[in-house]
Amino acid sequence: MRKIISLMIAAIMVFALCSCGQTAEDETIPEYELEAGSIDFRGAEFSFAQRNEEHSTGEDYFGYVVNTEFADLAMRRIKEVESKYNVKISVDSSGSDITNLIVSMSLSGIVPYDALQAQSSTNAGLARAGYLYDLTVLGDVINYLDAAKWGTKEDLKPVCWDGGLFGVIPAAWPMLKYRSIDGAMVVNENIISRLSQTDPREFVEADDWTWRKLEELMPIYTHINDFGDEVKALQTTVHWLFRTIHTTNGETPIIKDEKGEFQLGLHSPITFEAMQTAWNWTFGEYSTYVNIDLSNNWTNMLQNFLDGKSVLTLMNGTDLCGGENSIAFNMENFGIVPFPHGPNGSLKNTGSTITTTRFTTSIPAFCKEPVMSATILDAIYEPLPGYETEDDTIEYMRKQYFFDDRDVHNFVEMYKTILYNYRHEGITDVYINIRDNKTMQESLDSIADADEANRIKYIVNMESTAEEIFG
Repeated sequence: MRKIISLMIAAIMVFALCSCGQTAEDETIPEYELEAGSIDFRGAEFSFAQRNEEHSTGEDYFGYVVNTEFADLAMRRIKEVESKYNVKISVDSSGSDITNLIVSMSLSGIVPYDALQAQSSTNAGLARAGYLYDLTVLGDVINYLDAAKWGTKEDLKPVCWDGGLFGVIPAAWPMLKYRSIDGAMVVNENIISRLSQTDPREFVEADDWTWRKLEELMPIYTHINDFGDEVKALQTTVHWLFRTIHTTNGETPIIKDEKGEFQLGLHSPITFEAMQTAWNWTFGEYSTYVNIDLSNNWTNMLQNFLDGKSVLTLMNGTDLCGGENSIAFNMENFGIVPFPHGPNGSLKNTGSTITTTRFTTSIPAFCKEPVMSATILDAIYEPLPGYETEDDTIEYMRKQYFFDDRDVHNFVEMYKTILYNYRHEGITDVYINIRDNKTMQESLDSIADADEANRIKYIVNMESTAEEIFG
């Protein structure tokens, strides 16, 4: 019934757009002109609320650091869209709580924002409460099946609900989609050289980058540097480690059983082998070679790695190449490799996951004109000039961010194999609370009932919706 109502609303809105050739008395407000294939929004205001947290230490524009090539191109695009559609685009990037704003404004009957961009965890909550517009109704304007422009099935799973799609991402704009990657393994190549060790990139090329290979290297990588400080083989937090290793033994977070029902891969024997391996690294025989922060204070990981306190670390896409405080902006020689895989895994099991999809872009259900919102968003997020194809962005990464073509290849493969990990649906809560007072099996058993409840509450709905929409 909700979908039928949405279709009726969309039909009314399209009629309003197309009826502008009638007399003024017959026109439906807002009065937009549609002539010879062009759309005139008659100076309408388009307010774009953006909450792109964790961007950088500096000012940003549409997700890019200001006074950079991409920010300048984005600014030029906005001016072009304003001119083409006779619309005034404004951006609200304040720190105010966008969820409370959208909810309170919706209850009053109208939302002054015409579009919303935030992390998918924010948009998903609004979608499930009925405060976002179903984009499948606007498919003639926003072709959400165009993954190159609007994101893949895994990118968009968080905003799939009740048969509808409530957000897309600007995947055609350079670098933005890569910012959602969690679990990229970063190598301090200077330390590898000083230790006279084989570059881990070579192990990846030889398909020998496995859990066992890393365990073999851990006592070699761990050493005392020239300043008398101990350098660990690996530094990360407990939830980053377990979250990343989770999928490297060949199994996805969600699997279909023989009855076609969606189940949690987390509690399968294949995934348990991965969990037990991480437990051994954290608390067992390899724990002296790694620095695993049990407080999950992941904000320290970046600076500690830049300070040379470990040979390897795990990073998200934003901390890797997102802005002035990222590794790409602050480190002279680093490498990128996937997380090593287990005996049931392969190079395709990179360990990369999405915890929250950054730059998720939605339309509020009670905005003044959803069709206008969709039209403007579709125009804004056409590929930027000079970066019309993915190869253009890859070449940019090759020149500007990474030191080796293998880094580019590995990073792009991480995006191609990325999996949504359902952290914000409570499925991986076990990662946060793993301690040595319980065995790995006891930790999994302790949360099995909660996982099952969340599977029924969220997973079946989200996965079946994603399958219905994307196939």
